[in-house]
Amino acid sequence: MFGNDAGRVIRLDGAGRTLWTVETGAEIELPLVVSEDGVVGAVTGGDTLVALDADTGHERWRASGQPPVAAIAAAGTRILLLGKEGELRSFPARAGGMPLRRGWNASLGLRGRSPPRGLLPLERGILAIGPAAVLLLSPEDGALRWKAPVQEPTGAVLEADALWVAEQSGRLVVLDARSGAQRRVLSVGQRVVSPPSAALGRVWVGTEDRSLVGVDAHGVQPPFRASLPGALVGGVADWQDRVLVPTAGREGRLLAIDLARPGSPATARVDSALRSRPLVRGGVAWVLAADGRVLGFRFR
Repeated sequence: MFGNDAGRVIRLDGAGRTLWTVETGAEIELPLVVSEDGVVGAVTGGDTLVALDADTGHERWRASGQPPVAAIAAAGTRILLLGKEGELRSFPARAGGMPLRRGWNASLGLRGRSPPRGLLPLERGILAIGPAAVLLLSPEDGALRWKAPVQEPTGAVLEADALWVAEQSGRLVVLDARSGAQRRVLSVGQRVVSPPSAALGRVWVGTEDRSLVGVDAHGVQPPFRASLPGALVGGVADWQDRVLVPTAGREGRLLAIDLARPGSPATARVDSALRSRPLVRGGVAWVLAADGRVLGFRFR
């Protein structure tokens, strides 16, 4: 399932055939989420949550006039919104109605024009990412489970039982996912411009000099580095022994980098900046382009 700037949500099967299409009426800037009970959550126009049936695409309910939304996530049978002002709102996915609300602006370190950075579902709760801290919250009532300080993060990713938080300064802060305790801090040597992602046993970030850096999650291998034709978009994914890397820029290239032979990656040119992390299903990698196309690439 994908949503685009024109407000269209589309669901495809594994062969790329359209199962359903829905026009929501306003642009969709944040990724779609899907609850365990089959409800698709889409934020349209920055302030309306639209809930669709995942099987049919029929609209189940919508919540209009929400405070501006910074992030959306699904945890179990609930859909959660994190407002730019720091309020967490938790909706029952199938029924909608009045959400549970908790304000976390001070704890996240919100100030001026520095909004929250994201929501990440974890086994033990939902991670709220702010400019000065990450909070593990209960998806049911928004209660705090633990808090860890960070500095201007670009995002976070879970790798095994460790939570990796990338900071704009170039630091990778590794936290214990159960307690939030800091395990170690690494540096990638450049400012980080992408959220972190995990693939092939490494944690990957894009840096200011248009490089891709992959840090061994176990600290055994040296960091992997490769130059990119454009900035990394969203995050990487793995396909067999390769790392799939979507890039921005007018050419919009998808690279398939073989870590053993990084000098000549397989490349697909889209002629439109890519917008999403690749979604791999079987032998096809699906990506969303800035011009609204959903593209599926096969590997040979």
